[in-house]
Amino acid sequence: MMNRLIRPLAAIVSGLALALCFEPFNQDWLVWGWMWVLLPVLWTVSGKRKKLAGFGLGYLSGLAFWLLNVKWLWTVTGLGAVVIAAYLALYFGVFGAFAASSGNPWRKKTQFASGIGPRIYEAARSLGYAVSLAGLWCGLEWVRGWLLTGFGWNGLGVAFSKSLILAQNAEFVGVIGLSFLPVFFSAVAVQVGRRFYQQSTSGGVKLLHWDFATALLVIMVAFTAGMMRYTTMRNVEVIEGKALMIQQNIPQVAGRIDWEPHEIVDGFLELTEAGLAEADERAAEALQEIQPGEPVTIPRPDLVIWPEACLPVWFYELESGINSGPEMESVFDYVMSLGDFTLVTGINEVVGDPAAGDADFYNSLMIHNQAKERQTFRKNHLVYFGEAMPDVQIFRDLYKSATGVDFVTGLTPGESFEPLKVEIKGVEVGVIPSVCFEDTVPRLERKFARKAPQVIVNVTNDGWFQESEGGAQHFQNAIFRSIELRRPMLRCANRGVTGVVSITGATVDPWKKEERRLTDEEGSHFHRGFLLSSFYVPTEIGVTVYARYGDWFAVSGLVFAFGWGAVTRLR
Repeated sequence: MMNRLIRPLAAIVSGLALALCFEPFNQDWLVWGWMWVLLPVLWTVSGKRKKLAGFGLGYLSGLAFWLLNVKWLWTVTGLGAVVIAAYLALYFGVFGAFAASSGNPWRKKTQFASGIGPRIYEAARSLGYAVSLAGLWCGLEWVRGWLLTGFGWNGLGVAFSKSLILAQNAEFVGVIGLSFLPVFFSAVAVQVGRRFYQQSTSGGVKLLHWDFATALLVIMVAFTAGMMRYTTMRNVEVIEGKALMIQQNIPQVAGRIDWEPHEIVDGFLELTEAGLAEADERAAEALQEIQPGEPVTIPRPDLVIWPEACLPVWFYELESGINSGPEMESVFDYVMSLGDFTLVTGINEVVGDPAAGDADFYNSLMIHNQAKERQTFRKNHLVYFGEAMPDVQIFRDLYKSATGVDFVTGLTPGESFEPLKVEIKGVEVGVIPSVCFEDTVPRLERKFARKAPQVIVNVTNDGWFQESEGGAQHFQNAIFRSIELRRPMLRCANRGVTGVVSITGATVDPWKKEERRLTDEEGSHFHRGFLLSSFYVPTEIGVTVYARYGDWFAVSGLVFAFGWGAVTRLR
């Protein structure tokens, strides 16, 4: 009985260990070791139903991981959290089935290699299994990112969010491709560990394990490449801009905002005025430190950014342009009179005639400049059961029972992948727009990349998840867009993480050494206030390998794994 429990318990432990790599635990070193528990469990499965057994053990590991990892969903719906965890664990199950069968190097008993030829074969065989397992894992993360609209959060590569040297390789293979390293290394290390143990207990000679040396070499190459890119990216020619981002931290229940409309608008005005006043104070201090004859720069913001869909009005597409009615228009006129900047804000946009039942509703980002010219981007990637839902009453009833509020209006997805435009220091800069969770969808964000100066602007609202780790995990996933595309990111949240991310994925200003995240004195991002920070737009960086070719590495890994499985079956 105890023996039958050891494998399931070990699988569960491995999944829990992986969950500790991410917010709010941040034990990212475990990404290198959690599979050292799972792989021996899968590789010691035997019998005619080893694929089914491997699937079950992998599924248990995945279920343990996702139940702990997405526990922030319980702030909205416990049922939804369990259902999503149960679905996402299927990918671990597929990996487990492969690892217990075609990806199992322990299926056949092998002799100790002593000569040069046998040792080369032994190392090549070990590395082949490791590559097939790592390739399959990357491929499954890629499928998870788009199948059934996709949920690509918290792949293994995201655990490198604080290991920025290795993270730089996302420019070439994407954050999904980074997941290859820990799986590949773990698969080699477990094989070598068993081989070393067998040699020790049998009195055999301890020889250099060439597969382990190769795995270490791969990591060293990745680290060296990352270090070179990290250093290079800190020395590119840039345009320095300044952004003022407003975070009100408005409480809400599911999609229902709990403040009155006038409180929301007054709050935006109050914090914007306070932020501009601080900019003036900094300018005055800078002027006092200027020596005679030195050039004078006034550090007022180029962009003022308000978060996602918090304005309490709808914006209509009219022949005269995008309009929200006289009251809100007077607010915009007042805000734009406060300085020479461009306003970026999340809005709810209507196209058509709602009274006639012929209208589309969008979650949009709007840019409003001093000439009163407006551009909008309509969110492409909608969140099902949040922004869109099948027109079936049972789903609406489930939504209300889970969240306590009615599902009011389904949104329409946008279709454009054209960047918007702003002017910063007299230079036209492209804006890669993203709304809400779109900054965690790399396959979409890369479509905006152009060979021109660009900045990623994300407006978001993680208030759905109260004061949980959901917002921090969102940010942990989002920072890789700056590395993959080599564009800085300006990220403004209502409740969540408001901050500036450099092209190396860092929130610390590379020149001023200031932390560019909005937090209170205790370091919490659940804070009402504003962030006034510099950002640096590269002038000469072209289109990265990832922006051009997407998840080529993950797809190649999936193809290799299928090929490996086919060859092993033929043998």
